[in-house]
Amino acid sequence: MKKSQFSNQTVYWTIIAIIGGLMLWNLFATVTSGNLLGLLPVTIQAVLLWLITTQNQYAKIGIKAWIIIFLVIANGLQFFGRLLQDAVESFVNADLLHYVTTGFIVLLGITIFIYVNKTVTVIDIKK
Repeated sequence: MKKSQFSNQTVYWTIIAIIGGLMLWNLFATVTSGNLLGLLPVTIQAVLLWLITTQNQYAKIGIKAWIIIFLVIANGLQFFGRLLQDAVESFVNADLLHYVTTGFIVLLGITIFIYVNKTVTVIDIKK
């Protein structure tokens, strides 16, 4: 049987806090908007939290996939999409806050990815 081992507790609790906070935010947004499509990210984040807290062997893969898809790629596309839109409009209505937040989230995702890659290992435990 295999399990994930987090050698750095700071990384462990930071990941749980980020995913838990985003899950609560998405749940709040889903309830207030009444859009049931918002349950998809809540479900993904709940499964990811379950994998992490049970130290499942797929926790490392799940965290890395979630970071790449939802933090790096999604926010990177938002950043460059807005950049192209503002370039077409000659940066008349450019929103600096959007660039700062999406850029920060991409950098945060890359940083977490690097730390997860270094500190989380899948070990084989004997019964």
